[in-house]
Amino acid sequence: MNLLLFDAEEVSAARVTLPAADRRAEHIVRVLRAGVGDVLRAGIVCGAHGSATVRALSAAGVTLELALEAQAPPPPARRLALALPRPKALTRVLAAAASFGLRQIALLNAWRVDKSYWSSPRLEPASVDAALREGCEQGQTTWLPAVRRERLLMPYLEGLAAAPVEGLRLLADPRGESIEQVARAELARGALVAIGPEGGWIEDELGAFERAGFVAVSLGRPTLRSHDAVVAALAQLSLLERL
Repeated sequence: MNLLLFDAEEVSAARVTLPAADRRAEHIVRVLRAGVGDVLRAGIVCGAHGSATVRALSAAGVTLELALEAQAPPPPARRLALALPRPKALTRVLAAAASFGLRQIALLNAWRVDKSYWSSPRLEPASVDAALREGCEQGQTTWLPAVRRERLLMPYLEGLAAAPVEGLRLLADPRGESIEQVARAELARGALVAIGPEGGWIEDELGAFERAGFVAVSLGRPTLRSHDAVVAALAQLSLLERL
């Protein structure tokens, strides 16, 4: 945990008191071994970030005093559209994606997505929220991405096709042009990147993505599993933004 993340309603007069059983309090005490006066990185969900000074430690919990920047950073320009992965991979994929700083994640159905995945308890709001927070804490970003669940792929893509284009729309596909050739000059407008299921999209789905304005891009020579492709795509976009 590289950033203590708090909801705005937890803060009162620039202070937060965490009960001893709170996972953040346990991390402060058992992992960071922080003492009174120690300063830790902190932020408010979708808000400003700064520092938290430990003011009290006891068997009841931890009290912190926050010193945050005056303004929150702007929302990330990047979004992710992801074919729903296997349940046992979902938690780590969401955490990894959130660590990069995303505005939104759309979880999509597809021909090659097993329908049983949609009934997994890992898709429950509390489980999804916990994974996203873990990712934000790791990546030191306060922007907790909004999550959409799209059980019908074609209406989702038809909605995108009818909507104004907001930045690039990229579809990870080994047969596409290299991502740096397509994306480098346009990333200032943001990007929505789509990652398919294991086995890829079927032809009808690829056609629907094309009609919605997506451009196929290759992430390189290796053919990756979907959860690895998420990290590869977001890392390459981050690099191209810096360049």
